[in-house]
Amino acid sequence: MPNPPRQVTIAQVAEYAGVSQASVSRVLNRNQKVDPAISAKVRDAIEKLNYSPSQMARNLVRGRSNTVALVVPDLENPMFQGVLKGLAREAALDGYRVLVADTAERVADEEDIAVEARSRCDALVLVSPRMPAERLEALLARSGPIVVVNRPVASDPAAELSVDYEHATRTLGEHLVALGHTRIAYLAGPPQAYADGLRRHGLAELVARREGTEVLDLAGGSQVEDGYRAAEDVLSSGATAVIAFNDLVALGLLARLRELGVDVPGEISVAGIDDIPLARFSAPALTTMSVPRLELGAQSWRRLRDAMAGSPASHPLSYRAILEARGSTGPAPEASGWLSPGRPVLRIGDRVVARYEEGTSIDSVLSPRPYLHPVETLGGVRVTDSHPTDHLHHFGIGVALPDVNGTSYWGGRTYVQDVGSIMLENQGSQRRDALTVDDDVLVERLTWIDEREVAQLSEVRVLTGRPARVGERDAWTLGWRSTLAANFGALTLGSPATNGREGAGYGGLFWRFPRWDATVITREGEGESVAHGSTSPWLAVVDARRRVTVLLAQPEGPPALPWFARVDEYLGIGPAVAWDEIVTVPEGGRLELGIDALLIDRAITDAAELEQLASTLGAAVNTPVAGLETGLVANPDRRA
Repeated sequence: MPNPPRQVTIAQVAEYAGVSQASVSRVLNRNQKVDPAISAKVRDAIEKLNYSPSQMARNLVRGRSNTVALVVPDLENPMFQGVLKGLAREAALDGYRVLVADTAERVADEEDIAVEARSRCDALVLVSPRMPAERLEALLARSGPIVVVNRPVASDPAAELSVDYEHATRTLGEHLVALGHTRIAYLAGPPQAYADGLRRHGLAELVARREGTEVLDLAGGSQVEDGYRAAEDVLSSGATAVIAFNDLVALGLLARLRELGVDVPGEISVAGIDDIPLARFSAPALTTMSVPRLELGAQSWRRLRDAMAGSPASHPLSYRAILEARGSTGPAPEASGWLSPGRPVLRIGDRVVARYEEGTSIDSVLSPRPYLHPVETLGGVRVTDSHPTDHLHHFGIGVALPDVNGTSYWGGRTYVQDVGSIMLENQGSQRRDALTVDDDVLVERLTWIDEREVAQLSEVRVLTGRPARVGERDAWTLGWRSTLAANFGALTLGSPATNGREGAGYGGLFWRFPRWDATVITREGEGESVAHGSTSPWLAVVDARRRVTVLLAQPEGPPALPWFARVDEYLGIGPAVAWDEIVTVPEGGRLELGIDALLIDRAITDAAELEQLASTLGAAVNTPVAGLETGLVANPDRRA
């Protein structure tokens, strides 16, 4: 084969142009002081000789390469890929490229790889290095500038970027404890990983704070296969929840548990750390601690750039991960009642039957508010709908009033007399101020904020959930009490009916059901025409095909409110505060709303049986909460 053509040298370009090599170099480096005539000769020679300057030679002349190196222990880990992406994107803005080296968890080779990478580049980023601390400090002393991610750096604070993994595991542990878990397994990371020690410290703090909580240490690793292999050890440990070293380990564990037919989170909960892109797409979606991967990479470049410019940072920087609670964690199998103050769920026996949402993600035009959804019977039949296409502003079970001093806490269109339903900018929101759970009682304090961001009223909301027995059937009961207080001035409560739309007196406690072919029964009889506007103390929604009955009863005491009952257009039920007349609450006054519900997997159509069940429902559901005033203050202006 013929020999490849020889590379044209800068000396040949200088000879062809009749100038010195220094002049050619100045032209190549765009020196503005070069004589235009000389520049023209050099450019002509470059074109005719097809000269391509050696990048390595130019780097030697300039003393820099415009590249930085990233050294990671495992490039397959999406956590490290995220750091690389953030580093590369930020460095590119300054004209720099990134070279990558993977040590493949070979601790013995790590230092040599780092030194070689640094020799080819202007600076170095080490992510989660495994080498001993003294070797790391020596490397920094002779090969800077270097930024180290997820390792302490004693000699150079500017070089240290980290994630607070102690806080991360402690937060995950608190999440699991709040779900009733007391025996938690930790699938450990590589023994040489400094971040593994931080995770262990966080779990040790959890055990010290939470009496009765046990954390079991199990061998794991950092890769998917490590989690897959650990499944049998996890199951034999007796733990009801697992915190894995990272998301990859957690995903491997989930895959093996699925093969073994283990219900996650019904039988065991699984959580990871890092929030890699695959975490939210697993089955079930993985609960994890979200780490700012891209920001770690971007900040690494900023610190390198400042160090190369002679103005290094003066302090280390640490980030805190954020809890992403998803479907892979749930109540402990033996736990019951309301669990997890952050995003409470209600467990009756071995089933999660309700979840309580804060509602902060609701669009402002739909009146953001807390609500219950999904709600299910013990047989697994869902009895609520949320954000349905026919009425986007319906959210499970909640308190919604269409007119409070002109502000809509219902969402969507507002009825205006002689105009019709139109969209106005008058939607308010319900803001959570405090929430506590204690066994089967949930207590929430709220402030209702109008469209001008002004507080209109306060609410104390008490929810109870308890098992029940009806004949030979297991069932459960839900109690809801809301006390609305006019602490910020007098209130005028209206509805579309009080504004002129006949039969549309909705507003108060509202239960949006799925689209069922259901029968509605009250003391007066069956059907929407009988139930709508009825002041029956109870109302039953019965679906014969699904063999489900939801019996709703109004609390004893004040006169029963009229039932708003839609069945044909959609299935939505609730006692209405302002059925056909405006209701006023004087400043300092209070208004109490409440409902008790029995959810049973049996179709009950006998009115006498429903009457009997309703008569005992209130006593079974409602229990006073010590130290909390929720009673109704007599208000002569309230109309039934």
